[in-house]
Amino acid sequence: MASEQGQGEQTSSMAGAGAGDGMEQKLEKLMSAFHDHQEGNKAVRHEKELEELFSFLREHEAAFSQLPGDKKDDLDALLRNIEGVLELCKKPSSTTPEEEEKKKKKKKMGDCIPFKSSSRPPDHKDADADADAEPTPSVVAPLLKQARDILRDSSSSAPAGAGAGPNKKEVLYEWTTSYVDEERLYGWDDEAKEVADALAGPEEDDDDKEKLFRAAGIFGIHGSGKTALAQKVFVHDRIKDTFPLRLWVCVGPTPPDDDKQQQYEVKFSLLYRMLDNLGLDTYKVEGVVNASEAVKKHGGDGDSDAAKESKIGVLLFILHVALAKTSYLIVLDDIRAYDPWYTNLALPPPPHGEWSDRLGYGLPKLKKSAVLVTCRKEEHARAMVRTGRVFHPPLLAVADAWKLFEREYLEAKKKQVGYNVKDDMLYNDLKVVQEEMVGKCLGLPVAILEAAKGFAQYCTYVDDDDAKTTQPTTAKGADAGDPADHAAA
Repeated sequence: MASEQGQGEQTSSMAGAGAGDGMEQKLEKLMSAFHDHQEGNKAVRHEKELEELFSFLREHEAAFSQLPGDKKDDLDALLRNIEGVLELCKKPSSTTPEEEEKKKKKKKMGDCIPFKSSSRPPDHKDADADADAEPTPSVVAPLLKQARDILRDSSSSAPAGAGAGPNKKEVLYEWTTSYVDEERLYGWDDEAKEVADALAGPEEDDDDKEKLFRAAGIFGIHGSGKTALAQKVFVHDRIKDTFPLRLWVCVGPTPPDDDKQQQYEVKFSLLYRMLDNLGLDTYKVEGVVNASEAVKKHGGDGDSDAAKESKIGVLLFILHVALAKTSYLIVLDDIRAYDPWYTNLALPPPPHGEWSDRLGYGLPKLKKSAVLVTCRKEEHARAMVRTGRVFHPPLLAVADAWKLFEREYLEAKKKQVGYNVKDDMLYNDLKVVQEEMVGKCLGLPVAILEAAKGFAQYCTYVDDDDAKTTQPTTAKGADAGDPADHAAA
């Protein structure tokens, strides 16, 4: 695997890491408490509504870690609201002193996302304030509506059970990670070495400060192999030997240009994820940021644009201090839409004034360090790395492309009951024409993978007359269709 244990080993920054950790565990605890109460033959008021709420949250649990920062914070507050309402529905009638004490403790800050700790849904205070009152018939319904709003379920007005419709199949962004099986990365050994050398520099480097920090970029269209090449670089022996600290940061989707609030959230999330993976306590960091003079000078208006800019500057300063003691490599993967904030990563911070203008200000240049970015356009890559080198993943060679196709095809086929590769005549035909097939896919990894999935949807067998036949498979997870529809022309 790409990850090896040891001092200075890399940390991987996934979406929502740190800030979103624990949401799934909180839900499990709430559901366990609810079911334990039911199994004990104890009455639970609004039982059916609670079952519907927990069922909805369980169906959308996979989306928790991929929510944007403000939605994660709202979800965290919602779970705490549910905890209070569940206790209320379990109570016979009155409130005991012990329950009052629990209620007070519950008001303490939980695992809310650091940079939005003050954000709470409108009914959060009401749930606490009304804890002593008898629940109304709609006490759970607002929570279900809020859950649907947070998880963007357009069927919020539909009756229970409607969640089984098409909306459940919404495709969410798949965050990349440095943790890969090197045996599943084919080709590009020379290219990975070339990128690694560009980042690590000559074997015998001097003390010229201009050479202590290096930046490089990888650009290419969707599915061209940018992330795969970056992963090969990340686990390259030259990189491991040069940089004690390696950090993988998936940048991911970028909000529209006119959504300034979401742009702030993306920057906050990125910086907090980096600090969290560097081992900093993000709640203490939040306290330092809010108590800093740069933020306090805005008169306590932490939601103003000026205050948010100052918070970003303070976070960049903290990142700079955290990285200053070691040599590091940071991979900024999948920068979907270019933002001037990423411009010229090699630029040192200004001696005076705030640091919020550029991400590069948070990257110290006093020790041998490097940054690798991946994006879709060459001009964006060059704007970020400036004098650094820029690379483009070459098309996969036929032999490597066939390995990729064969792996994906056979993995899908082996899920089909009774499959035997010896009887698969289509597979044998594809082996013969692999060069033409790779050419049809233009050597692009994403096209090769889709072609493999498409052909794997057809099962093959030899009939009594030894005639080759193909027909759509009904294997679980596969949809019947023409494999040509799935192959790149």
